[in-house]
Amino acid sequence: MPELPEVQIQVQQLRRLRGALLQRVENRDRRKIRLPRLTGLRIRQIRRRAKWIVFDLSNGAHLVVHLRMTGWFEFAPPTRYRLALHTDAGTAYFADSRRFGVVEVLPNGVLAKRLAALGPEPLSLAFALDRLRRTTRPVKMALLDQSVVAGVGNIYASESLWRARIHPSRPAHRLTTAELGRLQRGIRSALRKAIAYGPRIFEVQEFFVYDREGKPCGGAELRSGG
Repeated sequence: MPELPEVQIQVQQLRRLRGALLQRVENRDRRKIRLPRLTGLRIRQIRRRAKWIVFDLSNGAHLVVHLRMTGWFEFAPPTRYRLALHTDAGTAYFADSRRFGVVEVLPNGVLAKRLAALGPEPLSLAFALDRLRRTTRPVKMALLDQSVVAGVGNIYASESLWRARIHPSRPAHRLTTAELGRLQRGIRSALRKAIAYGPRIFEVQEFFVYDREGKPCGGAELRSGG
């Protein structure tokens, strides 16, 4: 499932449509995607909050997308896609083989309430792990809670904990101040490394521990102090 880095990469790609006029919205999955008329609106901004992609529209509403398991925006027409945003600056095609992705339009107040329940953004200057101290759950389970840390899932929780040298089953409320500091740095490092892969992330990404069962952990980056 795409997590914060993959969603951020998508937002960076989609920003080519910032300021563009929506000429046509092609909905090929009307059973699951129900949208009001958007033709004629401008895309004022494209941003990320946690794992959500938010298109701020000129009428004050927001087109909101969650990629879920297999959702991804393409910029050349794929064989199959659920939705296409045709604009005067190009077209974005929403491909999603398992059709789990969410696409909806929300008024400002509804979006604000939904996003208010999310935890802090790991790459923000104000990021802290204070909420971890409030739960007795295993630390990895707590990191997967979007109200504790926004955007982190199974992949980057695993990578971050390994960087911090913290066992995933440690009770979160028992982490020391030093361990929380290491974990905070580990989360930031894991996410920044992933974002740096860019659009080819699924083809070239290498992990230290995730999906490496039976293989040695770690790599040259950490052995050299990176």
